[in-house]
Amino acid sequence: MNTLIVTHISPPAIDGGSKVIHQIGEYLASKGHRTLTLSSNCSSTDDFVTPHHPTVNHQLPIYTVLHRPLKFINRYFQLNLINILQKGPIFKIIPFVKTVIKIVKFHPQLIVAGPLPTTIVLYAKFFQKITRAKLLINPSFHPTDPEFQNPIFQKILRSANYLWTLTHYETDYFKKLGFNNTILLGNGVDKKFLIKPSQIKFPKKPNLLFIGSFAAHKGLETLIQTFLQLSPDTTLTLAGQKTLFYPQVTPLLQHPRIKVVIKPKDSEIKKLIDTCTALVLPSSQESFGLVLIEAMARGKPVLVSAIPQLLELITTTQAGLSFNLSNTKKILSQPQLPGLNGLQYVAKHYTWDKIGDKLCQKLQSSL
Repeated sequence: MNTLIVTHISPPAIDGGSKVIHQIGEYLASKGHRTLTLSSNCSSTDDFVTPHHPTVNHQLPIYTVLHRPLKFINRYFQLNLINILQKGPIFKIIPFVKTVIKIVKFHPQLIVAGPLPTTIVLYAKFFQKITRAKLLINPSFHPTDPEFQNPIFQKILRSANYLWTLTHYETDYFKKLGFNNTILLGNGVDKKFLIKPSQIKFPKKPNLLFIGSFAAHKGLETLIQTFLQLSPDTTLTLAGQKTLFYPQVTPLLQHPRIKVVIKPKDSEIKKLIDTCTALVLPSSQESFGLVLIEAMARGKPVLVSAIPQLLELITTTQAGLSFNLSNTKKILSQPQLPGLNGLQYVAKHYTWDKIGDKLCQKLQSSL
């Protein structure tokens, strides 16, 4: 099977949505499928307005000068197409045309694209039309983000052959809107990321860990406020990518018990998880939270904001609690059992070989 992988940013990006798309491409390639990956030459969405990395293979250069003007226009006119374009990326014309020619010659049978809300699904729909390939979109749906309600996005989602959903909550949401082409797969980790139960260790002094972009919806202010109410021997590690929102939280990060790690590598992420007591994700917008199952894969409990899709994950796995002061103290005092619960559940349900096999089985009859 020839598969075209289309997403907005490239590793080593922290962004979970792009990681999912790239990892399914790696899985298919490992099984002997021919894959071609198209993304921007950016490692974060903020690179859409700042200098970015040299172009490598099919990581295309983008127009950085358009991003801010489009955001300004969108603020005052709220046009559906402008609303999408201001999220980027917008590929430069000549490299894009050359890549389109390569894609046509590649003759994909399947296009895997996502996440929303970016221009990526517009490109994916275009590729579907010119190649007549089946289109699988991973929306990474955020129900509290109004940009997902854009009529153009809704139209593209309805025209896709399949929607890769991450939770029962997301699946039910789309079904209520009349989408009957969903495939519930969830998210995954590589089997090599799993730790043995006997290898799980917890630090002598409690250490909370956050991994993600330093964006407005990640709830960093709430996390820090809660952290400051914990015992004085507790530490907090914040690991992720700077965003345009980062300067607003910088004054909060000066506390001596707060450590900040910018753009950690995959090997560093594993080490950060292994040396924490629990991982915290207090976001107001999440589709699944890939970092949650990465923490579970290393035997660590999780604390999450009380939004349906995250609560579904911890209810199913029994690997943590909703994030508040009382539950945080409880997890920090007894992290072993929820940590082990999460490890066992991820090993059984959320490794890429299981998710990839399930996807291929679903697609086999129609490709």
